Amino acid sequence: AAIKKNLKEQEEATSLRSRENADFMAESAETKEAVAAMQQAITALGEGTSLMQLPAKSRTLVQGVLDSLPSGAKVKPEHISLLSEFSTTTSEGKYAPQSATIQGILSDMYTTFATDLEEAVRDEASANRKFEDYIYTKQVEHKDFRDTKQQKEENKAEAETMLADTTQAFDDAQRQKEEDIEFFDQTKKDCSAKNEEWVVRKEMRGQ
Repeated sequence: AAIKKNLKEQEEATSLRSRENADFMAESAETKEAVAAMQQAITALGEGTSLMQLPAKSRTLVQGVLDSLPSGAKVKPEHISLLSEFSTTTSEGKYAPQSATIQGILSDMYTTFATDLEEAVRDEASANRKFEDYIYTKQVEHKDFRDTKQQKEENKAEAETMLADTTQAFDDAQRQKEEDIEFFDQTKKDCSAKNEEWVVRKEMRGQ
């Protein structure tokens, strides 16, 4: 029962760790994609010749940032609105909002996302280490259980052999006892008969 419980706990822990790792891999992939898109957009904005006129590429890259944001990303709604407005603004006339504002927003987002990604990587490494330690402990425990089970099975086999030998010895002793009782009873009977004969002979001699 202990072995089965141990294996079940290992299986459950492994299944949970696999799901957590799959979630981490998916989230980190999305975050890396978003961070890369931000980096490209920030670089493109920094290459602009003026705040009045920027390459259309920068608008496309900002839109790429919006498209790559993970569904659960914590970004201020007003920042999303400004980025969306910037990415859809035509190349004629003054940009609204200013590219410097957009660059600042993207820089802040880049720093936040990069920091969150690093923290997520550390958390994943820590979770994986704890999982490996847990599994190692369970495997050691499992080996101990198996060794104990094997020892108990060997003890059981020895006990069964001893029981068989002892049972046979008991049966032999019981049979010998019955034979001895029968012999004793017969001897007692014979002795009684001889004693009666002796009494009769003694009386006859006396007469």
